[in-house]
Amino acid sequence: MVQIFTLRERLAALPSTVRRRAETSTHRASVIADARAVAPEIPRDADAGHLERAARRLLRRAAQDEFAREGVARVPLPPEDTGRADLRRADVPGEASFHAFVEDVLSAVDIAPSPLERDDAVELRDARGSSDAYGLSPEVASDLASYLLCRAYALGDGDGELEEHLAAQAELIREEVRTALVRQVRVPLELKVARDRHARMGHGEFDEGFASPTGGPGDEHATAEERADFGRRARSAFAFAQSEAGRAAFGALRTGAERAYERYNAPRTPPRS
Repeated sequence: MVQIFTLRERLAALPSTVRRRAETSTHRASVIADARAVAPEIPRDADAGHLERAARRLLRRAAQDEFAREGVARVPLPPEDTGRADLRRADVPGEASFHAFVEDVLSAVDIAPSPLERDDAVELRDARGSSDAYGLSPEVASDLASYLLCRAYALGDGDGELEEHLAAQAELIREEVRTALVRQVRVPLELKVARDRHARMGHGEFDEGFASPTGGPGDEHATAEERADFGRRARSAFAFAQSEAGRAAFGALRTGAERAYERYNAPRTPPRS
């Protein structure tokens, strides 16, 4: 107990600016960890812009998945061997059915203050009803994007209200979703990819070309690349543990743990294996 009181006295003696910096750093790390739990590709030293771009990517991808899921069947498309020039002359974006499909997707984009905590967001992303073999549904992607954008606001400089921030981001997202869907029917390669995905899914084939929404190596929708990457990381970690440097690192950790036990008068030291 004496050591705890001493620690408190030392902390109280720290300059207030140092404490504020530590609190700010801890807050940023916590917010980024919240975001990375949903979008692991976000860097650990991310700023608000990284989170905003991740939210927009999430919904662009969901729109592309929705086109492969339903749009290919709903929108009259030119023959598969149609070239770029003929595809532009076909003017698929001008079709009423395409407009209706785009509006259906945009109606699922509802960016609003998110009540989700980290564990809620992860559970929503991984829920069975949130995604299928194509990917996340637009509704779930919208909820997760709202979560990320609220975390981005928490990382920002605090200018403006949260609702204003979300409204501005929602406009950007809707425009990017609309642009992504138009590209799907104007760029031959993108249209071919969507058609191929739809055809494979229709025949019950697994879509190896796209990452799973959860990304876990044990997930039934995880791609071969994800599983291979997990295997590489596991082998690398095992090799390091068996190396001289790895044994030295783990030895140092064990020594530190033993000293901590001794310092706080633990009844015994950890048993050696």
